[in-house]
Amino acid sequence: MQKKENEYNDSCCDMTSDLDCAGATTYGRITLVGTGPGDIKHLTKAATEAIEECSVIIGYSTYLKQISAMLREEQEKLHFNMKDEITRCEAAINKSMEGKRVVIVSGGDAGIYGMSGLLLELLEKKSLIGKIPLDFVPGVPAFCSAACSMGAPIMNDFCVISLSNLLTPWEEIEKRLDFASKADFVIIIYNPKSAKRKDELTAAKEILLKNISKIRPAAIVKAASRPDEEIVITTLEHIDEFSLVSMNTTIIIGNSTTFVKDFYMITKRGYGNKYQL
Repeated sequence: MQKKENEYNDSCCDMTSDLDCAGATTYGRITLVGTGPGDIKHLTKAATEAIEECSVIIGYSTYLKQISAMLREEQEKLHFNMKDEITRCEAAINKSMEGKRVVIVSGGDAGIYGMSGLLLELLEKKSLIGKIPLDFVPGVPAFCSAACSMGAPIMNDFCVISLSNLLTPWEEIEKRLDFASKADFVIIIYNPKSAKRKDELTAAKEILLKNISKIRPAAIVKAASRPDEEIVITTLEHIDEFSLVSMNTTIIIGNSTTFVKDFYMITKRGYGNKYQL
């Protein structure tokens, strides 16, 4: 498949190069890389190549630590704390303006609750979209790695809802939980609990229980696909009772066809309705 190119009215600009218009700044390419669940073995080949080829790598300290074994000494490494997302993007833009090739790493996939959207928003505000060359490299999202640990819990339609109200008002989250519970989705919950947010998971559970049976199968997966992975299979009524629940935890609540056999959580795709199995 050919890479899609944006149309640009100024004929002096070549959108496939790292150069802006003649006489203007020479921009380095910025690549958004999803690092997946955290283990280097889950990085895609494209992600590995982008990280190896960049001169500057930027990210949350935890994510950079997870891939530290593959970083070169001569690469410039800019570590940032949680909630420094805007500063990370600003740093990437500034390094690009120095002509450097930059990678911003984001856990999971950079386009799913990650850095891609924020970077594009900032570039748009600075009138730099179409000037700074961009690439987006997909990564394995947390719900995929968590589901693989359980077997096949998301074999049919599903939705992902984050309980973090740092950027999304809690009223909107409540509305989404209510609608999802009525639609018989497999429901995946991100960011169920943090040091400051301790009650949102219980509140979410109460909303879901209005339309979903309390014995609906649910899985709690912490640090999916990492060496310290922990998994609990339970039911909806008990999802807020376990100490392993944290920001590194993904919760999967099945739909009306989901069942548990041994240690596998299985959601029916519908083959049994159409074929003799």
